[in-house]
Amino acid sequence: MKFNDHFNELKRRNVIKSALAYLVVAWLITQVIATVFPVFGAPNYLLKWALVILALGFPVWLIFAWVYEFTPEGIKKTVDIEPERSISNKTGTRLNKLIIISLAMAIVLLLVDRFTNDTAQVVAYGDRSIAVMAFADMSPKHDHEYFSDGISEELLNLLSKIPDLKVISRTSSFSYKGKDTKATEIGKELEVTHILEGSIRKAGNMIRVTAQLINTSNGAHEWSHTYDRELDNIFKIQDEIANEVSKELKLSFTDQGLKSTTVDPEAYNLYLQANHLVKQNTKGAYIEAEAKAKASIALDSSYASSWRLLAEIYNTGTYNFSIREPNEGIPLGLDAAHKALALDPSSGYSYAALASLQELNWDFMKASKNMDKALKLLPNDGIIIGTAALNTFGDLEKTVDLLHKALEVDPLVYSNYFNLGHAYYRLNRLNEAEAAFKTFAVYYPNWEIFHYMMARIRLAQGKTDEAIAEIEQEKHEFFSLYGRNFIQSSMGKTKASNALFAEFLEKYGDTDLANVADLYAFRGDYDQSFLWLNKAYEAKDPVLVEALTYPSFKPMHSDPRWSAFIQKIGLPEDHGFPLN
Repeated sequence: MKFNDHFNELKRRNVIKSALAYLVVAWLITQVIATVFPVFGAPNYLLKWALVILALGFPVWLIFAWVYEFTPEGIKKTVDIEPERSISNKTGTRLNKLIIISLAMAIVLLLVDRFTNDTAQVVAYGDRSIAVMAFADMSPKHDHEYFSDGISEELLNLLSKIPDLKVISRTSSFSYKGKDTKATEIGKELEVTHILEGSIRKAGNMIRVTAQLINTSNGAHEWSHTYDRELDNIFKIQDEIANEVSKELKLSFTDQGLKSTTVDPEAYNLYLQANHLVKQNTKGAYIEAEAKAKASIALDSSYASSWRLLAEIYNTGTYNFSIREPNEGIPLGLDAAHKALALDPSSGYSYAALASLQELNWDFMKASKNMDKALKLLPNDGIIIGTAALNTFGDLEKTVDLLHKALEVDPLVYSNYFNLGHAYYRLNRLNEAEAAFKTFAVYYPNWEIFHYMMARIRLAQGKTDEAIAEIEQEKHEFFSLYGRNFIQSSMGKTKASNALFAEFLEKYGDTDLANVADLYAFRGDYDQSFLWLNKAYEAKDPVLVEALTYPSFKPMHSDPRWSAFIQKIGLPEDHGFPLN
């Protein structure tokens, strides 16, 4: 039988239309389950198995379409049906209708998903929600901003202990500092029903605190009070304000109500100064903050918050600012975090600080457990949830889910938009990655590394010229060189690419081992990539676990060395790295 005869017979038996109908219906089913499964919290492997089953069913369906035909008497073998009794034309018409209807439904589903699933939007949370605004410094010389900010943050932390109250983070509420924004506008932007605002006036040992609770639906003042006390009564003032807010919102906490830990007033003052310095996020400020925190502890070593702050200072000071070598800074941070928790086992922030330090120390099991404890203690804290999203050990889908939750409860923690964009990029969901990064850029247009990430997205989209334009704007020395390596390598410019790679090895080959492995993988030299991955493992490179999620390593997943490498790292059993 000639080719034309074969083709005509395939058409007569509706095999071609059956194949097309199967593919269209399978696509529609895939779209539906990809939308529905996450709603019910179904694990990712169910979607994968559904795709496998649909793929295996395709050849079975083609064989069925060739061998059998639907007739008024039922299903019969095609060879047993006389041509004049065949209703294949009617079957073909029905298949045409099925294809058109399925395509229309799939298109509608895609359009609905496109216009309703905005990853940078925030959804409503509930009736009981509050933002604690930065209290104004009304001191005679206006030189106690650290104190007014600190009191506001302590009130925020105190209210965060109420399980059924959504409390917006400091990052979001303090973003309105110095702005003349109406309460109703803040309520709409932060999705909260109330704000707590006020002022602090400190003179010598005397302090005046004014606080007022405002309903954001109409701007009405539901409660206000002024406290004139001595400085050592500041904790009682905080407790009274928090409990009054709790009563006004008809919330319950414990039979005893909300209660702060008392501490030496000067130790508390030093703690607030250290906390204020940390927010400046510079190396010099961190060095000064460490001295203040230690001075606070020297005056009152029973104050858990000072120990927790010191742990965070050691963590960021070591990792971001290289104030200490990791083998010195990490143990000091771990010791401080453990002391903070011994003094206050209910502190979610202390558990989060401990988990971050343990991950840097490659104690992944304990890091995972302690981050879970932080989430249980502060389930509605956008910063804690966002931090946990970076602690998923290769499970990028979980990272995305947690970041969405973090943005729902606290829409102005802008770092979560950046991290969401990074997660989407690694999942090859490039349009969503770009949307998240652009949302982030609205608030931080000059943030370093932003142009590097946009260059990687453009490169993945095949827009090389735009990738070059982006990387030329990157000011961060490391990421500028790192990004140019990928671009030149992808362009096939061997000489320029090799020169850039040699420059990167010379500058960062002794310190950034996982990144070298990433570049080797991108260049297709998988033997060298595995060699450098093992170097990163031996050196306990803190970037390694994140780097293993980078797209360059995907071709290596099927290599037996990949599975062996992942298994020897010592990750939690529920890690998200593929093991083929």
